Amino acid sequence: MSIENLVHSIRVREKEICSYYAETILASISSDDFVTMILVDGMFILEYFLRESNPDLWGNNPMIAEWMPPVLKLDLVLLENQLPFFVLEMLFEQANFPGQLRLKPHSLKELAFEFFQCYNFQKMIPHILGQIEHFTDLLRFFYVGEKFLFRRPGGAKLSYSATQLHEAGVKFKGVEFDEKKGFYRGDRRFLDICFDFKNGVLEIPCIKLNDEKIRLIRNIIALEQSHYVGDTYVTDFFVILDFLINTSKDVDVLCDKGILVNYLGDSNTAASTVNNLNTNILWDYMNSDYLKICEDLNAFYKKPWHRWRATLWRQYFSTPWRAASTCAAIIFLLLTAIQTICSLKSTKW
Repeated sequence: MSIENLVHSIRVREKEICSYYAETILASISSDDFVTMILVDGMFILEYFLRESNPDLWGNNPMIAEWMPPVLKLDLVLLENQLPFFVLEMLFEQANFPGQLRLKPHSLKELAFEFFQCYNFQKMIPHILGQIEHFTDLLRFFYVGEKFLFRRPGGAKLSYSATQLHEAGVKFKGVEFDEKKGFYRGDRRFLDICFDFKNGVLEIPCIKLNDEKIRLIRNIIALEQSHYVGDTYVTDFFVILDFLINTSKDVDVLCDKGILVNYLGDSNTAASTVNNLNTNILWDYMNSDYLKICEDLNAFYKKPWHRWRATLWRQYFSTPWRAASTCAAIIFLLLTAIQTICSLKSTKW
């Protein structure tokens, strides 16, 4: 298909494409320039995808330095840089790419999956992916998958921080990630938080906090605020994390238990970064699984016995030396009591 035909295809759907962009952007650009921008950006993305998919055909391209691919991948998933996915699919089907570039894969979804494989840490597969709006939407799918389809019955607030819950006897446990399998231990997914009320064990998948991860999460949260108002699952996860973290001590607790891996600097930086993720978001409801966890954690904290037991454990059994000293003291008291009883009996007789 010629350039003229590609321009015509975009022109026909220009109004629909414009609906994806802010009025301030559209007001600053003419119709012809807008169509040209969409075509140039779209064709650049497609050719770059195809050449990355077929590295033997890449050759020496002075426009793409060796350090650029990771930067480009991050740039292409940022919400402010998105092209509608249907535009890319339209260009992908109509453009005349060299035959050797179409050897693999066979669809744009497969091509995008392959290109963004570095973000597909849970090894999602293309055939379970439904319709997506753009690459940020694809990034969200890598975090959420297809499992989370439950209703959202109401809002909740976790009233206690990680430090407070830890002092009340909650046992935090990080769920390790298996890089090879693409699953967390026990075939768990990223958003699978579990709380065993009976044993007081809160399991949270391990999260590596670094600058790139924070940028990705910010963009997913922004997307959920505008397009997934009833299904803000990633937002919910970081709201829970925000509830747990108030100070650097909370970060230290979560790091010590294998829930957080902090590459952001000190604990104060990590705490403020997590807290700022949810600044200015609209959040009134929570998915039913997390709602139940918040309610159970609040109820667990309010039971005095849990705090007493945790205090007893920390003071007398938290280390092997303390446990040994406590056991020795108990044995000494028992022997003293037995000796006293025996003395009383011998005196009586």
